[in-house]
Amino acid sequence: MIGCYVTGILPRPSELIEKTRAYERKRISEEELEKSFSEAAETVIKTQVSKGLTYITDGMLRWQDLLRPFAEGLKGVKVGSLARWFNNNTFYRKPIIVDSIERERDIIKDITYLDKLPRGHPWKAVLPAPYTFISLSENRYYKDETELLFKLAEIINEEIKSLAEAGFKYVQLSDPALVYKPLKPKMEKDRLNLVCDALKVAVKGVPVKVCLQTFFGDFSEILPNALDFPVDDLGIDFYETNIEKLKAYSFEKGVSLGLVDSRSSLVENEEEIVKTAKEVIEAVYPSKTRDVFISPNCDLEFLPWKRAEEKIRVISEVAKKLGGVLHG
Repeated sequence: MIGCYVTGILPRPSELIEKTRAYERKRISEEELEKSFSEAAETVIKTQVSKGLTYITDGMLRWQDLLRPFAEGLKGVKVGSLARWFNNNTFYRKPIIVDSIERERDIIKDITYLDKLPRGHPWKAVLPAPYTFISLSENRYYKDETELLFKLAEIINEEIKSLAEAGFKYVQLSDPALVYKPLKPKMEKDRLNLVCDALKVAVKGVPVKVCLQTFFGDFSEILPNALDFPVDDLGIDFYETNIEKLKAYSFEKGVSLGLVDSRSSLVENEEEIVKTAKEVIEAVYPSKTRDVFISPNCDLEFLPWKRAEEKIRVISEVAKKLGGVLHG
């Protein structure tokens, strides 16, 4: 299958931004604000459906950052101070682990516009991968990083199963911390083995497809280890990855090709992306091609909504053209 989807939080439409500012200044009620969020969710969902995306999200408009729902929703975790979101001019609230972590309720379902998601299209959910969550948190309770990693993996497993019950068909685990900085050579193998084992816990028994989406770093640096990760698809940021090194490996999993730049307002040339995608696919699948998705390289939240709409159109058109090129 040649498909396409978005990879995370979408930017809030201008109307919603105006309403949130009005609410902060106490000019509108909470009910009016919620109505604006609901309407904005409808807007971003309709855009994805109209462009023919393979999996649909609600835009994650209620999310302040990737980790916040878990920082606020898990027992034993407090919301800490602002920290820079990798090398972007945006910030997140650092989760602080102060006690044994417990999941007492559904976290993602409670902040997702399930009633707005289209019944005739498969849904996608996005969660922080266990490794990125612990890497960006402050641990004041668990004896070491490994214990915390596997505890988070158990919680993610519970969340995925809950989302599957709600009707989601595809789950993305976002793992930018895995590739953002080169791992120390002497630690690389052991660290990646731990990540692999934690992912096994996170996806054990889940009845949906799972993608491990990386961004902000060079995916080729975690090869060939990543080829053994227990997920269906692997997501790659092509604006950070050494493509020639990547093409040296053979894949037996699906791939999400992050060929549309979410950190640039420049709208990409569709033909150039199709050419690059074709070269990569032919290199990493020397015999049997697996599922391929065209996607942004990371969350589109870094752009204004109108420009994000353009990027969504591009990934849709590229997927269609690529399918024609590969399948005739």
